[in-house]
Amino acid sequence: MRDSDTLKSQLATEEASLAETTKQIEAAHRRIEALHARIAETQNQIAATERQIEELADHAATIEKRIELLREYMTMVAEAPEAPNAAPAAPAPAAPTRPTPPPGAITYPTPPPGVEIANTDAEPLPSLGDPEPEDEIGDLAFVESMPQASADDTNPPRTDKPDSFEDLDEETLTHELLPRTQTFEEELLLVMAFHRKAILPKDISRVFRRLDYAPKQKATEAAIKAQVEATPHFIEYAKEGRIALTAEGREEAQRLLQQLL
Repeated sequence: MRDSDTLKSQLATEEASLAETTKQIEAAHRRIEALHARIAETQNQIAATERQIEELADHAATIEKRIELLREYMTMVAEAPEAPNAAPAAPAPAAPTRPTPPPGAITYPTPPPGVEIANTDAEPLPSLGDPEPEDEIGDLAFVESMPQASADDTNPPRTDKPDSFEDLDEETLTHELLPRTQTFEEELLLVMAFHRKAILPKDISRVFRRLDYAPKQKATEAAIKAQVEATPHFIEYAKEGRIALTAEGREEAQRLLQQLL
């Protein structure tokens, strides 16, 4: 009997040890599953980061291309001579001079341009002690007859319309002026007038790329030369194979500027 009790005690101890070991094995499996989940999440983060790196690399390549085009355009502008028959810029009007007042005279500050000084011989202003005239307000009936702004007046007329190519900016040229042209000839006249300097035919395409605008016809060197031959009254050859607008060409470009905007 004593041996049987001893064996039963050992069996119970071993069964308890087995149960504890089984619990430890299950806990280890759960830790392994958690580690696998973390590994999968980390791999997803790595893949997303790699995609971001590729997108940033593409963006950097695009910026490098823009920088290269900008440098080429700046070099081309710096090396190009002035267009022939270019009209000289009008000198700025001289500021009007005012006579020097005699000693002891009362002087007034000079008003800004466009502001007129009231007549000093007019009636003096009333003092604070003077009574207000009864008809000071006057008849306000005209206020009721004035037209009121309606909800349809959402597109007021353009007030900053450029008068010349010196006032024209790239954004207006690219997004408002060039899209309204009908032919490649009109596009070429506007771009050359905006560029202002004589330019090599092969460099016209760079100007269009600089403006981020696709013309109605590919601006190849052959196409530009063909356009020069077709419209010699608008475009002529200058020094070193460059082309420039004639006086008539500049007038036509100015007419297009006023017509299309």
